Amino acid sequence: MSSNSQLVEGTILNRIETGDSHLRIDFFSGKCGLQKVLLRISKGNRSHPPPDLFDDVEFSLNRKSDTSGLPFVSDFQILKKRTELARKHQCFYYASKMARFFLDNGTHLQDTVPKEKLLLRSLDALVQGYDPAIVWFKTVFRFGRSEGLPVEQDWLTNLNKPDHDLGMKILKTRVSEQNPPTNRVKHLMHSLSVWLNSETELRC
Repeated sequence: MSSNSQLVEGTILNRIETGDSHLRIDFFSGKCGLQKVLLRISKGNRSHPPPDLFDDVEFSLNRKSDTSGLPFVSDFQILKKRTELARKHQCFYYASKMARFFLDNGTHLQDTVPKEKLLLRSLDALVQGYDPAIVWFKTVFRFGRSEGLPVEQDWLTNLNKPDHDLGMKILKTRVSEQNPPTNRVKHLMHSLSVWLNSETELRC
């Protein structure tokens, strides 16, 4: 049986143990979008532990030509780790929400390259310690906009004036240069989530 091998870079969004010797990994790649792979765990090789959540990795994937099963990881290289996310509860909480959002909405995307850039930029903003609620709000808004959804023309335009003005300010200002009240950011995010879930196919 022949196999096809390819190199793919991406960011780990989820990993689940399957039995004693494998991990099923979900990762997002600018090249090929949301992917699932199987990785054999080498428990005796502590010098080469498996990649963790939010790591950027390069996988060498093998898929047998006569099966439709998941590709196997024959080798991998960790390109970047984001261990800082696990050290602060709020950062990890919002990074996990971000991962769930990409897992729920990462298939059948119009263009995966800008989504990868958005994901990496957002995770790195969390690592740098910027306001997690603002990062999350801007990520979801920009994801929807990049999918051609009328998040600005419909959702944002129809907000009351105080919410509209705050939303515009948050979206137009660098994360590093703002610190609005968290409760108001969460209020905007709730409103955006309700709109996305009721008016679009995105799940939030």
